[in-house]
This record gives sequence, structure tokens and C-alpha cells, in this order.
Amino acid sequence: MAAFSLGAMVTSLSTTIRASAKSQTATIITENKLPLKAYRVRAGYIYSSAKLTKVAHNASNYPKTTFYSQKSVTIKRANGKKAVYYYVSSKSKRVRGYIWRGNLKLVTASAAKQKPMSQKALVKLINEAPDMNPDSTIRTLKKINYVDHENVFDLGYNMMHFSPNAMFKDHQATIYVPSNELQASVQAAMTKWNDALGTTVFKIGTKNNHTLTIQFGNGTKDDWDGLYNGKAVYVDRSHFEDPKYPIGYMDQKLASQTSIEQYWSGVIAHELGHTLGLDHTGYQEDLMYAPDSGGNVIAKYLWKKPVQKSASGLDGTEMATISQRDLNRAKLAKILGYW
Repeated sequence: MAAFSLGAMVTSLSTTIRASAKSQTATIITENKLPLKAYRVRAGYIYSSAKLTKVAHNASNYPKTTFYSQKSVTIKRANGKKAVYYYVSSKSKRVRGYIWRGNLKLVTASAAKQKPMSQKALVKLINEAPDMNPDSTIRTLKKINYVDHENVFDLGYNMMHFSPNAMFKDHQATIYVPSNELQASVQAAMTKWNDALGTTVFKIGTKNNHTLTIQFGNGTKDDWDGLYNGKAVYVDRSHFEDPKYPIGYMDQKLASQTSIEQYWSGVIAHELGHTLGLDHTGYQEDLMYAPDSGGNVIAKYLWKKPVQKSASGLDGTEMATISQRDLNRAKLAKILGYW
């Protein structure tokens, strides 16, 4: 089950992100030639003209393309603010146009000279490593491998860039919790990840200062207790407010090993794992476990029962514990720039 070849076992779900930009007219103030330098794009739009009237490309579609600068243009935007845009072009010249300078990252000479390992060699390395567990061998490769083979790591470890870049600032997400009822569970879930990773990844913010909201939703009808939609985390209100749920409906032996408070902190910690870029696994002890692969956006392989059962019989959410597999995947997600 652990072995895979790229693209052989991806789920049939394809994700399309549509972006729209309002038309705006800018005034060109100055224009200068630039030395030829290599860049990667971070985000934003590539415009067909310096007046910013037409979007030619969504830069997020080209995270691994190298662009070369040719000239810089200082403009005055429609809102009166000045900005510097670079005219850049891919090597083939098929993708070219004007992009805000802040959305470009310079490719250093040393990085440009590096060559990634072949895709075949990387797949072999992942298959030889513990299943779904990117150990230090996988996490200490040359940086160019993570840039050029992001899709291989995604498929090899059920990962994806689920969260917008703005959610994590300096590798931290700031959480706003509108309901006092959820405060304790959210704090417990945050602490689990912060302690496991050895740094403050999640912190509490305010209504006016936050990048992620955790709030109540209605999941009973659609059979979820927790949900992350790429913008906010939702907790099912009716189950949360049920004084018997879930232990009152579990086998007595299993119920004796957990508690309602532990369960809900596990649910929220599970959803926070999604914000980090982690999809489900089939290992029952994992916080990111799911009984089957049907809900995955990306899957290295399919499963309809646990790949491996936990020693307690509880799943990772019910135990509210972060396994070593969860932790190593989260560390890899940071290397890939997902948080």
C-alpha cells in the first residue's frame, strides 16, 4: 500500500481556484531598464500593460516558473498611491507582463545553479521511508527539491496548500473565537500544536486583528463535528452542546479512556492540522485520521478501513493526541511553505 508512482493513485477530485481582479487604470510615471535577473512569483496578478487594465495571468498558477526581469515601471494607481511594477517574462516568453515588485522573489545565483534530484529518485526515496511519515531523511533535502517537486511531496504524504498565504504571518496564525463556549477547547487545541512543534504557531487574536476564525456551524445534517473550508474552522453546535456527546454514545470501555472536553479539543486540533496543509491518513492513532479516504482532496492510496489500528481502540481525535506522523508531516508542510 505504501508504494506509489506519481499520479497513479490521486483521487479524481480536481480543485480550481478562481480569482477576479477589478479593472483599474494606472498612470506611468517613470520607466527604466533592469539587468536580467531571475525571479519566482509569490502571488498576485500579471498584467498585460503597465496601466493595469487587463489581467493576463494569475501568478499563483506559476509557483515553479522562473521569470526574468527586463524593466521596471513606477506607476500611480487609480487610488493615487505609487507602486513599482516589473515587466517579467518566462524563458519561453509564453507568460509575460507586469507584476508588482513585492510579489517577486529573487532567485539567488547559488539556488539557480542547484539541480533537483529526479522525480523517479524522489519517489523511490519516499517509498523507502516510513509510510506517511516524512522522517529527517525526507526533511533535510536540498531546498530546490521542495520547490521543483512539491506535487510529489503532496501525493507522497497526503498534503496540500489548503490555507491562503495571508493566514500565516511569520509562520503564525492569529485566531478569533466569537463564542466564549469554544474558548477553552480552542486554547487546548492550540497548545497541543504549539507544544508539539516547539513554537507558537497559533495564538489568540481579536475581532479586529485575526487571520483565522473558529466558530459554531451546523454540521449535524452533513455529518461533521468539525470543518475547515479554507477560510474558517467550524464546530457543530448541536453536538457540542449535547452533554452526552460523544462518550454517551460510545462503547463503555472506549468512553472510559476519553472525555467530552478531550474530544472537542481533538476535533479543533484536527481542523487546525488542515490549516497547516495536512489531509487525512488511514492510521487510527493519528490526529489526522479518517475512517476512509473518501473525504480526501489528495490521497497517496485509497483505504476503507484503518491502515493500522491504534493500541487503545480510539482514534487520534478522540485521544486528542498528535502522533509522530502528524508532527513530521506538519514540519514538512512548513518546509513546503504551507504555513
